[in-house]
Amino acid sequence: MTGPADTGATAAPGPDARPALAEALRTHPAVLDAVVLDAPEPTAFLVPDPDTAALLHRSVRAATGGDGDRTDWHEPADDLRVAGVNRTETDFLYREIFLDNAYLRHGITVPERATVMDVGANIGMFTLRVGLVSPGARIIAVEPVAELAAATARNADLYGLDVTVVNRALGSAVGETDFTYYPGNSVMSGRYARPDEDIDVLRRYLVTGDGGHEPQLARLAVDRMTAQNRRCAVSTLTRLAAEQRVDRIDLLKIDVEKAEADVLAGIDDTLWDRIDRIAMEVHDIDGRLLEVVRLLEARGFEVFHDQDPRLVLTPCHNVYARAPRARAGHPPPASRRGPGGPTLRVLERELRGLLAQSAPGLTAPGRFVVVPELPAAQRATGTRDAGVPRPAGGPGAAVLAEAWAEVFGAGTARPDANFYALGGNSLTAVRLLALLEDRLGADVLEPDLLFTAESFAELAAALDAGLRAAGATASNGRSGAP
Repeated sequence: MTGPADTGATAAPGPDARPALAEALRTHPAVLDAVVLDAPEPTAFLVPDPDTAALLHRSVRAATGGDGDRTDWHEPADDLRVAGVNRTETDFLYREIFLDNAYLRHGITVPERATVMDVGANIGMFTLRVGLVSPGARIIAVEPVAELAAATARNADLYGLDVTVVNRALGSAVGETDFTYYPGNSVMSGRYARPDEDIDVLRRYLVTGDGGHEPQLARLAVDRMTAQNRRCAVSTLTRLAAEQRVDRIDLLKIDVEKAEADVLAGIDDTLWDRIDRIAMEVHDIDGRLLEVVRLLEARGFEVFHDQDPRLVLTPCHNVYARAPRARAGHPPPASRRGPGGPTLRVLERELRGLLAQSAPGLTAPGRFVVVPELPAAQRATGTRDAGVPRPAGGPGAAVLAEAWAEVFGAGTARPDANFYALGGNSLTAVRLLALLEDRLGADVLEPDLLFTAESFAELAAALDAGLRAAGATASNGRSGAP
């Protein structure tokens, strides 16, 4: 059992220690300036150097879409920093597209200076996959959800890719359509989305990885499938190709959540003859998989299809089609180019090592955050941000430490421990939530907090706050208060 000593907030460096820590951090070549504050846990705010930390420098200075923009920077790998709306989904898309090569199998390659249509781009992960490993590629990324289209544009700009982002849907005819957007599970958004059915599909996907904890699985599925109704413009692929002056499509990727047949129906005979490769997700509803395969074969494509083992309880299949006329290409290499310099996760590791060597008597900050610039009054001072309360370790933190150690292993329940850095995902969240509810009762924690409060300290503070609120409500109920 993990004792209470492991669950408290990180000890705050004394007033004299904070400037010393900041001074040590500034010796790293990727750090232009730094300050250490308590906000609410000891945090190092870093200004990235524009030359030696170009990736971080460009990302923190990138404009956002304003107060309504829910995108944030995520790092699914040591060498990749992307704008996304949901950290769990970003990790899922990275694994699917970069690690599993979901769209680049069965002879589907990317030739040099390819023209690629990414239909159903989401945050642009496949756009990045193509652009980072195929210099000179021209990519048209099509995404009907404004927030996701904005993330795609931010990612393309960050890496300097030749990408045109089109904020609309594709279908069989030009017009408008209703659209269902799931902010907590955007990959299942679509014009044919049905919340009741989609919740069941998500639950079955989760069950494939973890057959236990059914109540928590159901709660997590419902929490991630809160729907918003939208209205969006619809074009056809033929019209879009004409607008963008596309002479040939080397690779057409389609992932549009049950609308794939509509996208194919929007391709006229002339454009069909100019498409060399197709990689698409097909929902096998009412025999659609066979229909799509036969259509592509009739158009002269060699067709293959498979299914991700994690999706065997769902109707989702992958289809790959290659025309005999397709020019030679090569599978994208594992390495990829970028603006240069470390991601934050790499920089944090290096800074912790640097502090251990150059300031062994000082406690390292719990968190590291990159910012475009430091407030003038705080530059090189390390003054405390006195207006921000620091979390205290209460009974919820102690229980969380026990559950956290069971899920991630002994010694991992540290205030600065990051849920994602330890390998956390949707299934890990289910197991952690089940352990907490077993010990503290149902509804003790909103499932979404497992994805928004990433560090142990943040989650512990949220859990203690929830327990205090629940205690106050129970006390008011007993006293007859309204």
